[in-house]
Amino acid sequence: MPRHLRVLTATLLCGVALLLPTAPVQAALPATETQRIVSDMLKVLDDDSPAQALRDIARYREAGFVYQPALAVSEETCPTENEDQRAVLSGMVAADRAFAFFFGKPEDATRENLLFQTFTDRSGKIPLLPLCPDDYHTLRNEPHSARARAIWERCRNMEYAYYVEEAKHDEGLLRLLSAHIYGIYIERLYMTSVMVLAAAESDQLEPLFLVHQTLASHHGKALELLGKEGVLGESPEENRRRAVLVKRLQGLLVANKGRPTLDSLREIVTLTQEERAIYLTPCPLP
Repeated sequence: MPRHLRVLTATLLCGVALLLPTAPVQAALPATETQRIVSDMLKVLDDDSPAQALRDIARYREAGFVYQPALAVSEETCPTENEDQRAVLSGMVAADRAFAFFFGKPEDATRENLLFQTFTDRSGKIPLLPLCPDDYHTLRNEPHSARARAIWERCRNMEYAYYVEEAKHDEGLLRLLSAHIYGIYIERLYMTSVMVLAAAESDQLEPLFLVHQTLASHHGKALELLGKEGVLGESPEENRRRAVLVKRLQGLLVANKGRPTLDSLREIVTLTQEERAIYLTPCPLP
């Protein structure tokens, strides 16, 4: 199979794909510490693995969600050379891609796939996925079919397991995995909160509050843990900044028995918009 197809498929299909360092990263933490951190993270994150994300998709559908490309990361966002920021962006686009794949038009999914490639590994280190030619054809030509969704779910779970295992042995990859999860959390929280505000006068809020609760109890708690361990950013300063924001967002999410007030939702949208703006840098004009 041509190499460009193998690399393309690896980057397009996997919901937890990350940047891998192009050069070895010297770990400051002992291997036993990285293994412990990953193990502790999985205790709170595993229930929000790809399978849980698919259950949340059903809740968006129940709430009448309509895909809105204008809310997603713009394809005009300029790639950065900073691996930490690219990892955050890869998480944000991975969240957008799931929305596009399940709710958008085929061209929406294609656009998100191409954008996702911009922020993922080009070194060829992503593991090859066991896809037959029929799988490639289905994903290219029938992205919204039941078979395509089954292929997508299988590949997401495979790569999720791969990166978690690799992060146990590489502090640099653990930090990138943390940044990627952070990007997913910020983007899904932003999207969901905008939707809740838009539906504030309807009777469709409950499924979206359940998505909020899932984010808080799994992604959010995992990020709180990673922040305490000092691996939520590439530097101590960035780790502290992200940890402070996560703590603030978590407080807003769990208040009022997991049903944020409209004022709290507006604050969540403001905070996540401001955070997204840090990474959504347009390319300079030629």
